[in-house]
Amino acid sequence: MTKNSTLKAELTKLFGDQKENIEKAAGCLKVLAHPARLQIMCALRNGEQTVQDLEFLTGLRQTTLSQHLSLLKNRDVLASRREANFSFYRIANMRMVELFNLVQDIFCHMPKGS
Repeated sequence: MTKNSTLKAELTKLFGDQKENIEKAAGCLKVLAHPARLQIMCALRNGEQTVQDLEFLTGLRQTTLSQHLSLLKNRDVLASRREANFSFYRIANMRMVELFNLVQDIFCHMPKGS
C-alpha cells in the first residue's frame, strides 16, 4: 500500500466516503474561526443565555452579536428559542463543547511565546 492510499484510507475512516462530510466539517470550523464567535461559544458552553446576557458576557454590541449568532445558527452550531420578549441561545450539539474545550486547552494554556 502506498503512502497516498494509506492516507486516503485514513481519511475515509474519519469522514466516510462522502466529500459532503469533509465540507460540513470545514464549514463548521470556518464559522468558528472568529474571536467573537469563540467568545460566544465560551459564554454558552455552560448552558443557554439570552441575547442580553451574551451582550454583557462578550462585550459585543447587539447588532454585531446578532450577526454572529445568525451565522452560528445557520451552520447548526447554535439553536434558539423565544420566550416572551427574550431570545435564548444554546449550543446545538454538545459535542461542540468538547471541541471548544480542546481548542481552549491548546491555545489558552500555552506559555507565552509558544
